[in-house]
Amino acid sequence: MTENWVRCGRCHEVFDSETGPCVKCGTPYEPPAAAPKPYDGLYADRYAGTAFVPAPDPPPVVPVRARNNAALFIGAGAVLIVSALVIGMLFELGAVGSASPTAAAYVVPAAPTSSTTPTLPPTIAMTLQQLSDLKLSAHITVDSNIQLSSKVLGKSESIVVTFDGEVSGGNQWGDLQAAGVKEEMRLVNGQIYTRILPTGKWSLLAEMPAYLVICPVFGLASTKDLQLVGQEMKNGQVVNHFQSTGWWTPDISRVSMADLSSLPIKPDVSVLDLWATPDGAPVAATFSGTNSATDGTRLLDIEVTYTFSDVGVPQAIDAPGPGWSPSPSIRIGGATPSPSGH
Repeated sequence: MTENWVRCGRCHEVFDSETGPCVKCGTPYEPPAAAPKPYDGLYADRYAGTAFVPAPDPPPVVPVRARNNAALFIGAGAVLIVSALVIGMLFELGAVGSASPTAAAYVVPAAPTSSTTPTLPPTIAMTLQQLSDLKLSAHITVDSNIQLSSKVLGKSESIVVTFDGEVSGGNQWGDLQAAGVKEEMRLVNGQIYTRILPTGKWSLLAEMPAYLVICPVFGLASTKDLQLVGQEMKNGQVVNHFQSTGWWTPDISRVSMADLSSLPIKPDVSVLDLWATPDGAPVAATFSGTNSATDGTRLLDIEVTYTFSDVGVPQAIDAPGPGWSPSPSIRIGGATPSPSGH
């Protein structure tokens, strides 16, 4: 049967596949393998993942930026605020849900605020108000000590002044002592009366020497003249301690109650310490005015102490009685030695 004749795959001899192996080389007959089924897909799909098709390039990595949630919240908040304002305006104008559409809108004025922050407590103003009052009522004592070095005039000078008296309602009364001489003085309704103690006669002066006028005390003009040091205990009571600033310009003659207008030098350092109750009433004060040489020698030293009592208590200060007689030889403060030595 010719359909069984095949060709040997080794020696190419033709033999009958049913009778056995090749008659020439003895190679067994092997039927041919069935033809593979043709693939209908793409070549790349069939061989995907094999060495015949290269792997695709990886996609580019794009960094993921974090979402700005704060900005989203702020933006959303701003939208809500604007929406609320618009709706509120519509309600006020009667455009939305208003019972009286024609009601007029109104604006509540804001309370005025000051842009200046106070740096000093109000008690400074209260203290200044009393010390600057021309009609202050108080009992006042003054102890004044002025030392002038011999390097200034060739010889040392010493002036000691004490005062013990009262001020009330614009009038003034007290005993003034200087260089061992004591005199009584009264300022009543603009008239000045003085006499030497203990037996001198009264004299009427034309005017009161400016350095003996007590009120206004210390010549403090503004809250800038004082600064608060703090609270302290003095004579068993709580007081505010103040100190002068560079704004204060003292009249050293009035502070010391002595005529120092002819001094050849003036203090280059002046400090006033003042103690007052929380309601502003003065209690005590000290003044120090100094001028020193380059070697530290004190050329001028002014030390004054004040005490105040019965502050705010009116006092009766009257003119001398009807029997007084003038003595023209008396000059108020005349016993005070001159710093020039004359």
